[in-house]
Amino acid sequence: MRARVAAARVAGARGIYCHPMAYVQFLIVCLIWSSSFILMKKAYVVFNPVAIGGLRAALGAATLVLLWHLVRRGAARRWPASRAQWVAMLVPGGLGFAYPYMMQPYLIGHHQDSAYFGMMVALVPLITIAVSVPMLGVWPRLRELTGVLVGLACLGVLAHEGGARGVPWHHVALAATVPLAYALSNTFIRQRLDALPPMALSGSALAIAATFMLPASLAVEPIKAAEPIDLLSAAAAVLVLGVIGSGLAMYLFYKLIQSHGPLFAGMVTYLVPLGALAWGWLDAERVTAGQLGAMAGILVSVALVQWPRRAAPAAAAPVTAGTAPVPVPGAPQR
Repeated sequence: MRARVAAARVAGARGIYCHPMAYVQFLIVCLIWSSSFILMKKAYVVFNPVAIGGLRAALGAATLVLLWHLVRRGAARRWPASRAQWVAMLVPGGLGFAYPYMMQPYLIGHHQDSAYFGMMVALVPLITIAVSVPMLGVWPRLRELTGVLVGLACLGVLAHEGGARGVPWHHVALAATVPLAYALSNTFIRQRLDALPPMALSGSALAIAATFMLPASLAVEPIKAAEPIDLLSAAAAVLVLGVIGSGLAMYLFYKLIQSHGPLFAGMVTYLVPLGALAWGWLDAERVTAGQLGAMAGILVSVALVQWPRRAAPAAAAPVTAGTAPVPVPGAPQR
């Protein structure tokens, strides 16, 4: 039985087989993470961007710690991080969580456009490829690179819409620094922290991010005056962002990596921006024909990247919690 499960995991990592429930789990993660951007817009009505990020990080860290203790037994519950690793986790804590968690709600709330800024996470694959070559010496396969470039070409069509929306160039540049931060964080993790279980790493990095952001939020600006219904809506948005978005969805994502490999799980990078556009349209945000055409092109690139590879004669080692790359929403897993 164990051999059969291991074989299924290896096949899934190669793109040969995925259990139907894996697709359900995959779609749940995409649905949750794509809704993050519209939730940031709702939370911005009451909370400042630093407070949104800090509360989200704190709730996410608490959820992951709780899940860690629920799924592990005995000595395995011990949090596996040395002093040196805690110091190294300042990088993913700052670049992978604190900065994006603050910058995204600022831009989305300022322009009241979750769809446009939500699509920026699709820039992560190209930037990750760019930084991985000098930092890790990792070169992408031709088909993977082609799929990523096709998706990013379609994203260029979407980015052109920014000018028509009155988004100044410096805010577009700030939006582009978010995927850059994700890419640098993920690459650093592969260099220095790859031995840590992903759940422990993300929980620790989220805790570090919350430690810095929550006190800083008090110095930025107080909570905005709002009607009780708006206050309740904003509090609910932050709660969902933290507990479900940064906690439960992250845990489900780790399970996908373990059972079906990082390539399959990493396709959320492409579908999350599409979901962000859909959520924005439901909230009466402007969605154009050019955006819809680009969405179709991105789906084609997803199919191109995820097309099953030929099985190698020798079985590859299954992906485990200690060796799988740590996901950050919007970050590719290759």
